[in-house]
Amino acid sequence: MDEPTSRNFTDPMGSSGRERSLLIVEDNDRFAETLGSELRDRGYLVQRARDLAEVDAIKNLDVDFAVVDLRLGADSGLDAISKILARSPKARIVVLTGYGSIATAVKATKLGAVGYLMKPTDVDQVERALHEEEDEEGEVPIPDEFQSLYRHEREYIEFVLAECEGNISKAARRLGLHRQSLQRKLRKYTPQ
Repeated sequence: MDEPTSRNFTDPMGSSGRERSLLIVEDNDRFAETLGSELRDRGYLVQRARDLAEVDAIKNLDVDFAVVDLRLGADSGLDAISKILARSPKARIVVLTGYGSIATAVKATKLGAVGYLMKPTDVDQVERALHEEEDEEGEVPIPDEFQSLYRHEREYIEFVLAECEGNISKAARRLGLHRQSLQRKLRKYTPQ
C-alpha cells in the first residue's frame, strides 16, 4: 500500500511558477496583521481589505486565495465571496467566523467558499483549509464544534436579519419579536 504523501503548503509557488497571492478581508486590524505577517513569512503575497468598499477599490484583483471574515462591521463576508470570485474566478476562499452555523456554512459553500473555520484558529488551520482537496471538487467540511444554544440563536437572528437586508422591523416580524426586543438581543450579542 502506498504511503500517504504530505503536502508542503508553505511552498509559495503555484503550478504557474509565480508567487501565490492572497487577500485577507478582515475588519479586526490586529488579527489581520498577525495572519498576514505569518502568511508573508510562508511566502505568500498578501493584500488586505477591511470591508466590501476596500475590496471594490483594489485595482486588478487577481488572487489565488482569500481569507474572509463572516462579519465585516456592517458588511457580510458572504457578499465578499461573490465580489472576489467575480474578479478572481479561480480563487480559493476560506471563511472565518466566531459565530458559526450550518446555515452560513452552507450559504458560503454555495457562493463558492472552499472552507469554513471557527475562530479562534491559527495559520496552520487556515493554510490547510486553503489547500484542502485543491485538485478535487468536494463538499466543504462543516465544523462539528458548533456551539451553545446562545450562539445558535445569535446566528439565526443574524441570518434572518441578513435575509431582511438589515431591516430590523421586518426581521422582528419574521422572528415573532417586538422590534425593541430584537434590538436588545442584538446589543446583548455584540462582541466586546
